[in-house]
Amino acid sequence: MYLAQPSFAQRVRRSILRGFKIDPITIEFSRRLQLPIVNYGTRRGFFIGRRVSPLTVALYACKELRLESIIGPIPVPRLKETETPQYVDRAVRWLLSNEKRRDHFNIWQYDFPWPDYGLEPPWRSALMEAYGALLLLTYGKPHEARKHLESILTDYRKAGVSYINKGLLFPLEYVSDRPILVLNGILRCLLILRECGIRLDDPDLRSAFETGYESLKSRLEIFDAGCYTFYDSLGRPADRKYHGLHVELLRLIYERNKDRELLPMLERWTRYMKTYPAAEPIAFLHYLIRSKGNV
Repeated sequence: MYLAQPSFAQRVRRSILRGFKIDPITIEFSRRLQLPIVNYGTRRGFFIGRRVSPLTVALYACKELRLESIIGPIPVPRLKETETPQYVDRAVRWLLSNEKRRDHFNIWQYDFPWPDYGLEPPWRSALMEAYGALLLLTYGKPHEARKHLESILTDYRKAGVSYINKGLLFPLEYVSDRPILVLNGILRCLLILRECGIRLDDPDLRSAFETGYESLKSRLEIFDAGCYTFYDSLGRPADRKYHGLHVELLRLIYERNKDRELLPMLERWTRYMKTYPAAEPIAFLHYLIRSKGNV
C-alpha cells in the first residue's frame, strides 16, 4: 500500500517539535474515569503525561450539544464514548465538583505545569471558563454559568482570567505574570461572551463583549505577518489548522456584528489560505532561527 510522504512543512514542524522536546498531544477515553483524558507527553523537557483537562471535558460536551454552529469549530478528535447525553451529564457533574470558589466568582484550575508559557500549577484559562460557562448555561444552570463568566469580567491581577486596563479587555487563554494574547482564544471567548450575554440578557456581559471586541480590533494587526497569521502576541506562527480557525472565527464575529471595518482583514486572511502551503515552512523556519530554542 502506498503511504504518502510528509510534506516539507510537516517535516519542518516535526523538526521543531523534536528540537524543543515536544511530544504530539493525543486524546483518549478513560474507561475508569469515564472521561476524555489528554496525553501531553513531554513538553520542553517536562514530563506531563496523561491528565484530565477541564477544557477537554467541556469541549466534548459542547460538541455533543451541537454548539459549534453558535461559537465555531470545536477541533477535537472523535471519541464515540462522548457522543451520548450520559456523557454530557457526567461532564457537567465533574466540572461542578472540581470548580474553585473565589469571592464573587468560580474558576477551574489546571494542576500540571505548562512549559510552553512557563506556567506552574495551579494556572487558569479564560477559554476554559468560557466553554464551561456555555455548557452550564445550555445544560440549564444559568446561576452557575454566570459565576464562571464573572471571572472573564475580572482582571487577572485580581485572580480573574482577563487583561483589563485603560478601556481594554482581552480574555487570556493562559494566565501568567506577563499577559500573552492568543488569537484563537480571544476570538472564541468573545463569541461565547456575546452568546451568553444574549441568552442571559445581561448588560455586563454585553458590555464586556463590546469592550473586548473593540480591543481586538485595535490590536488585530499584530497577528498579521503579511502572508500568514501569528498564533499569539509572542509571534509564534499559526500552522494551517490554526490559521483556518482564525479565518473561521473572524468570519463568525463579522457575521454576528456586521462591522465592515473587519472585512478587509477577513478578506486578506482568507487570501492567505491559498499561499499557506508555501508560507508555512518559511514561517516556522524563521521562528526557529529567531527563537534559538528560547520559546
